[in-house]
Amino acid sequence: MIKVEHLNKSFDGVQVLKDINVVYEPGKCNMIIGASGSGKTVLLKNLIGLFKPDSGEICYGEQRLSTMDYASQKELRKNIGVLFQGSALFDFATVIENVMFPMEFFTDWSFAQRKERARYCLEKVNVIGSDDKYPNELSGGMQKRVGIARAIALNPSFLFCDEPNSGLDPYTSIVIDHLISDLTKEFNMTTIVNTHDMNSILEIGDKIGFIHNGSMLWQGDKNTILHPDCVQLKEFLCANTLARNIIEGKN
Repeated sequence: MIKVEHLNKSFDGVQVLKDINVVYEPGKCNMIIGASGSGKTVLLKNLIGLFKPDSGEICYGEQRLSTMDYASQKELRKNIGVLFQGSALFDFATVIENVMFPMEFFTDWSFAQRKERARYCLEKVNVIGSDDKYPNELSGGMQKRVGIARAIALNPSFLFCDEPNSGLDPYTSIVIDHLISDLTKEFNMTTIVNTHDMNSILEIGDKIGFIHNGSMLWQGDKNTILHPDCVQLKEFLCANTLARNIIEGKN
């Protein structure tokens, strides 16, 4: 579980996050949504530790991020997996080497142990027989799967996904959505997904937080989001054809 309390963040005197309070639960796909510039990416980077909040607190379980010493932060990083927007695979490394990469920094496993774990993770995301291929030999969807395999390589308790469907076709996006959801539940991870993809929201949004101008204006799930009591969220949804048609009863 991750708990965010009264989180504030500014850049050059402009407040980007305003008194954010939210709890992200294990075994669920917790989604952050909002328009471009709303603050959702800044929130994600604060959660991961790439940005330091001006005030407020982020708690990983019972541990407060602001009071962790170096050793505690390093231990926490072992428990965090990140799926980057563009998969962020290393072009110079093969598929198996990409997945093994975090193990080289955070474990003392032998090469054989690292390889065995990498193959297990690749099987989990249904990438088989591509160990020695390079990222540019894979489709976008396959690259994303390898990115997920690398993100779960250390069996993390926390998984962060930044626009996981960016650049993917609709069918592949659905496949990736369900893969993330299935792995979240199987490993009981606290998964946080930063997205603007309405299909993802309606497919796997176990918990959804809507940010508008830096404030968390609404929280709910995929079953309640199409009937919000938040004007700003309704306007945001109606900019999407799928959501607008459902809200207006055309679908």
